[in-house]
Amino acid sequence: MTVMTKIAPATIRRAASVALDGITQDDDFWFRWGGIDAAHKADLASTIRNTGKALDPVLLWQPEAGGRLILLDGAHRLAAYRAVKWLGEIPTMVLVGADRRTALGAALKANSKRALGLSQAERMDAAWRLVRELVVPRFKVREIVAAADVSMRTVKYMRDRFRVMHEEGIEITGQWSRDRTSAEWTDDPAGTMTEALRKAEVEKLAADIRELFDRRKHPERLILMDGDAVEEAIFEALGDKRIKRMFGYYFGDPDEANEWLDHVRDGNSVDDDEVDDSKEPEPQF
Repeated sequence: MTVMTKIAPATIRRAASVALDGITQDDDFWFRWGGIDAAHKADLASTIRNTGKALDPVLLWQPEAGGRLILLDGAHRLAAYRAVKWLGEIPTMVLVGADRRTALGAALKANSKRALGLSQAERMDAAWRLVRELVVPRFKVREIVAAADVSMRTVKYMRDRFRVMHEEGIEITGQWSRDRTSAEWTDDPAGTMTEALRKAEVEKLAADIRELFDRRKHPERLILMDGDAVEEAIFEALGDKRIKRMFGYYFGDPDEANEWLDHVRDGNSVDDDEVDDSKEPEPQF
């Protein structure tokens, strides 16, 4: 069953069957890096062939009565239907009478919670995007937290960062890994890589790291049997500075990264700060 974010009571959620060619795909509602995952599409297509039945309903948005139907969640299911040359209509859930703000929230919420959920980096970029969306009313901290599955402190830090970038006229790339710092990327060779090349290099390095810690390939290294020792070795290899940068990237807020580093080093518990944005003024740009 499709998971949707909480929407305004006036919004109607309507079940309907729709032909594939009646659905529009809009990049504004695509939060995932790259295109369709071939393996996931193949798995879904195999399910359709084996059962002869339609998959779970995709989520659509109809901005205006009788207008086009825009896909919010279900791109892989659509790709699977097309792969098996599905001729009939498919089950859908349609948001009718919802504004763009509600549609964006529903799209991100659904994509974050499905089996092929967004990666941590994709969720950070998605949260950063909602922070920057100039919709009325603006997305509140708790709404972005729920939709993107990131921490409250991360979203508050992003909002502060957005304000600073706006005030100082800093160009926004849309990638949180780059926008979260004022460092100049033009002189950084890594900053000139295309996204495709960057992704390929990340996957290659990840494969090298996995191979290094693979017990089956290195049975002589008894330390690999000790998970705590492996983590300690990783911390020693990277050093506190890089670990803090890594935690800062995943948690968004450098202070939160420092707390988590202390937690890992000392074994202390860390409690998330409760953030009440009900009284917090919305940033005006």
